[in-house]
Amino acid sequence: MSAGKRADRPGKKVLVWLFSAIVVLALAGTIALLLASQTLSVEDGASPQSSIPEDAPIPPLSGPPVIAIQAGHWNASELPAELAKLRSSTGASYGRLREVDINRAVSGSLAKMVEAEGWKALLLPSTVPPGLRADAFVAIHADWSDSPAKRGWKIAPPWRASPASRRLAESISGSFASEKGLVEDAQGVTIGMRGYYAFSYRRFVHTISPFTPAVVLELGFITNSEEGRSLATEPDYWAGLILRGLRTYLAAEDRGRDDDFRPAVFSWVAAKDDSVYGRQGPSASSYRLWALEPGKSLMPVDESGDWLELFLPSRRATAWVLKSELESAPTPYRPFNFPASGDR
Repeated sequence: MSAGKRADRPGKKVLVWLFSAIVVLALAGTIALLLASQTLSVEDGASPQSSIPEDAPIPPLSGPPVIAIQAGHWNASELPAELAKLRSSTGASYGRLREVDINRAVSGSLAKMVEAEGWKALLLPSTVPPGLRADAFVAIHADWSDSPAKRGWKIAPPWRASPASRRLAESISGSFASEKGLVEDAQGVTIGMRGYYAFSYRRFVHTISPFTPAVVLELGFITNSEEGRSLATEPDYWAGLILRGLRTYLAAEDRGRDDDFRPAVFSWVAAKDDSVYGRQGPSASSYRLWALEPGKSLMPVDESGDWLELFLPSRRATAWVLKSELESAPTPYRPFNFPASGDR
């Protein structure tokens, strides 16, 4: 019996060694997975390694105009890991109406119209190919409100929009504004629209190129009986309005003018004194919002004539200020980050 025990000991040692090896391998695998998940995720404010510098050479596009059309919220559950927080953003709904269905129908109709023009249509879901280049990128959405009386369309280019992005927004705006019976929800443009995730190439990899003219468009409110009915039953009508704006934009596009496609670059500024107020728009008659703190460095995000639009971090909003009421300011110690990206 004692001899049998002695014979079992080497086998036990082998089992112990095997068990220890399995534990070590399992721990190593867990650590590897954790490291992999960290490299897949790009946190807000980080600089993705594949991001394109804004001063990089711009490879010219060739061939027919390329129009990228994104159906908002379509296949949002398939967004990559860096945008996982938006996977549950499936769009608004009201009764039997679903925003994503409207977005897909209008986007599909527009894609057919674009192809009929002899242009190239790229019909995109929520996930944008990294560094997407196109002559125009249009993200199509519909809105929701707790007030059934709320109605109207709105459009926004990115923060620090390039001249081309601004012209694209103006061209499509002009098409909608000229249509009888439609109203503009101009004051409804949010920082989430201007900071739309597909524009946020400084934060994420799966975004458009800095040099792609882009807008996000809210067609109307599904919660308004008249607009909701039209949005659900007349996708060709809404697509036709966008197409008309694209025609205007492309008629004046010059692919060889590099500066048209570069995002605007601004220097930090500050209010000269405590008498400076921000306004709702670039006009002295526009509604006065808030007093600016003298000497506090602020980042411009747009300009119009003698006015600059400034982002106010404490308010999480923007305001327009006359350039003559501002002075140069030092770059803050903390780097500037635009508001966290939203689904619009």
